[in-house]
Amino acid sequence: MENKKILNIEILRVMAIIAVVLIHMTIPYFYDINLMNGNYTAWAFNNLYNAISRFCVPVFFIISAYLSFNGKSSKGVASRIKRLAIPYISWSAIYFLYNGGSDIIEFIKKITASNTSFHLWFLPPFIGYTLLLPAIKKMVSLDDGESQKYIIIIITIASILPQAVIYAMNTFYGDYSFLSGVNNFGLSFPSLLTYAIAFPLLYRKVSITKCVFLYSAMVALNLLVSLLVSEKTGKTDTFFYGYTTPFVFISSFILFNIIMSADLSFISGFAKKTIISIGDCSFGVYLSHWIVYLILGRYGMVFTGRAIIDPLLNTVIVFLISFYLIYALKKIKYLRMFM
Repeated sequence: MENKKILNIEILRVMAIIAVVLIHMTIPYFYDINLMNGNYTAWAFNNLYNAISRFCVPVFFIISAYLSFNGKSSKGVASRIKRLAIPYISWSAIYFLYNGGSDIIEFIKKITASNTSFHLWFLPPFIGYTLLLPAIKKMVSLDDGESQKYIIIIITIASILPQAVIYAMNTFYGDYSFLSGVNNFGLSFPSLLTYAIAFPLLYRKVSITKCVFLYSAMVALNLLVSLLVSEKTGKTDTFFYGYTTPFVFISSFILFNIIMSADLSFISGFAKKTIISIGDCSFGVYLSHWIVYLILGRYGMVFTGRAIIDPLLNTVIVFLISFYLIYALKKIKYLRMFM
């Protein structure tokens, strides 16, 4: 059973890191207003790529909660923080230097209050999340099941739902910003923490067929809403693709449950080794893939000019190069701590 669960987790990691790369490969087209106005179909395809990939970051948070709540992690909090902090500082320095940075004070400001590359935003909140997981686990693991459910439901709804409702009403009906005052009741948490808070309630074994349909419906609904909001605002609007918005939050848990409920005992041999290898390198691929893309782009080695197919082709190229780079570097003992 343990091996089965580990393989399922590795598959989730593989899916998530490929989705991260795909989202980033859509950037040249997804935010292009000229493309939106001139070739709506191509622009809509890039919306589709985003809609189907937005589970990527939430799944990493849910995996961490799963490992913590089920006692699957053999490392302590301090060890896990070190495992994240060293790569964060190291790769922040790489991107800082690559982008022409040289001032150490500016670098310190970047890694503490901003970032040296947009995609590294993920690491500071994930470090905080990892630090708080043991406390959250104790908080929501109450003896009284009904009390546990009550607390989880209230916090989850208060943390995830209001801003999405307010944003939608502001977009289509007028100014409802005053509704933000519901936060005065102090029921909400930083939204990303809600993935841990809601985990005991939302993680379960599920009917795969039914949940695949439900997941597809959630993704389609999110795509439709995002397209409507973008049309209303006249530009690419990413609010409902946010990692703590209701559609993404719910669909990410559904996908996690689908994969964790799947019997993957038929996967063995080379396929299993490949999945585990990619899963093991997923963090390093996350850190490195953007600089790989930048370098390839500098030398004209990425596809451009075809908004529908290029993001897919570039995802394959950037992912494979990043994976083999990290796979090779992890063979060097003294470099493993950096990825």
